[in-house]
Amino acid sequence: MPVIVDKDQAKADPYPFVYVNADGTARELHPRERNFLETPFHPADGGRPYVKDKYSQKNGWGEVTGFLKRSKLPPGTRIFAAPDENPIKPMTKEDMKQFLRAKGVEVTENSDGSFTARKPNR
Repeated sequence: MPVIVDKDQAKADPYPFVYVNADGTARELHPRERNFLETPFHPADGGRPYVKDKYSQKNGWGEVTGFLKRSKLPPGTRIFAAPDENPIKPMTKEDMKQFLRAKGVEVTENSDGSFTARKPNR
């Protein structure tokens, strides 16, 4: 299965990928994020890392956030240090419902304890 960053690339200094923040700045990656990019994923796996093809590309939420090859950063883009804490945290079911609601998604709680999420028609 393919990886985003292979063993040889992982040794590069600086690391070949950064994370683009919502404000357009970038930051170095936490070691767990590096590990995530170095993990093999099936191409159709919905849990694989989201890697932008270009700096201005927006994710499914309309934000510019995401992993990006360092070489694709516009010249002069500020790059901050990696965070001390792992930014990839597993979400609880409640966290996920809050996240979706904050993004404008309708969340319906089902009687079996599950929930259904639906983006409203606009």
